[in-house]
Amino acid sequence: MENDNKLEELTESLKDRDCKINKQEKVMEIVFNKAEDADWFEDLMESHRGSSSVSCVMSMRPLGQDKNHKFVFNIKDLDKFIELIKNG
Repeated sequence: MENDNKLEELTESLKDRDCKINKQEKVMEIVFNKAEDADWFEDLMESHRGSSSVSCVMSMRPLGQDKNHKFVFNIKDLDKFIELIKNG
């Protein structure tokens, strides 16, 4: 139940970004439909590399395409990740 509330909070935090969230236990996938949103997320993750909220951020951006920019990563601390997104 608490994880559902956290996922709703994360979804609300990303409401201005055109993306879809797929959370699986401790692995999360976020797919951005706009390159500018994907760039924002990638820059945010890069600037907080080594933070205790996520690890193993993997970008799956199709070369030469402007849609479906997918990021897959491990969630270590969902609360810290949500704060990072809100303040990013």
